[in-house]
Amino acid sequence: MDSEGVHQMRVGLRRLRAAISLFADVLPRAQTARIKAELKWLTGELAPAREIDVFVNESVRPIADRGVPKRGARALRDRFSAERNAAFSRAGEAVGSARYRRLLIDVLEWIETLRQRPDDDPGIPAYAAQVLGRRIDKARKQGKRLGELAPDQRHKLRIRIKKIRYGIDFFGSLYRERDQNQLADLSSRLKRIQSALGSLNDFMAHRELATDAALNAPPANRRAQAFASGFIVGQEREAARGLMQDAAKELHRLHRLRIAPGK
Repeated sequence: MDSEGVHQMRVGLRRLRAAISLFADVLPRAQTARIKAELKWLTGELAPAREIDVFVNESVRPIADRGVPKRGARALRDRFSAERNAAFSRAGEAVGSARYRRLLIDVLEWIETLRQRPDDDPGIPAYAAQVLGRRIDKARKQGKRLGELAPDQRHKLRIRIKKIRYGIDFFGSLYRERDQNQLADLSSRLKRIQSALGSLNDFMAHRELATDAALNAPPANRRAQAFASGFIVGQEREAARGLMQDAAKELHRLHRLRIAPGK
């Protein structure tokens, strides 16, 4: 399985899992819980391939042109290229497994046999307005404390932002033509927040990978690899300041839609 295949599958999984979350109030709980668990399993099998691939392409390869000794840059590249290959093999094994085939059949059956829970039905326009409004309020409230959030809390905020953006995609056709520009503006703001928080999350993962590489490097390459790893961590720590400022600014401007779905 290659990088593009993993990327496309991850995008599909994110959108499906976001849809399940957005419609959680009306989906049958027992069936949905089983599907969610299997989708989470598949996401976990694909995640290392994406994480290491991004680290190699965006953090390791570029340092060779930024004054880092070639020996250290090459040692890091060789180490993580091997780990990336192993991660892609793991992803391929998951997609080729009987468990994955059962998941495809179960998801199709789940979609085709879905029945809404017998609760009061407010109608899809009212439901869309309620879901988006509630989620924007929560994201904005949490965003006010962005500088105080731990990395795992920032990660959860990024996921919350991503689900709102997907929700706008899902519900966009419910809004009038004249209101589409407002939807697009909100979606763009959410995308900027998601991108900044995503990069911050990547930096934390890269720090762990680089630190582990420095601590567990073979004696022959230990100093060179530690220097290259430290360079990556320092470079990304500097970039993180600007990303935090960008995310905080956009979160401050985040508000509920002033338009309502419906013709």
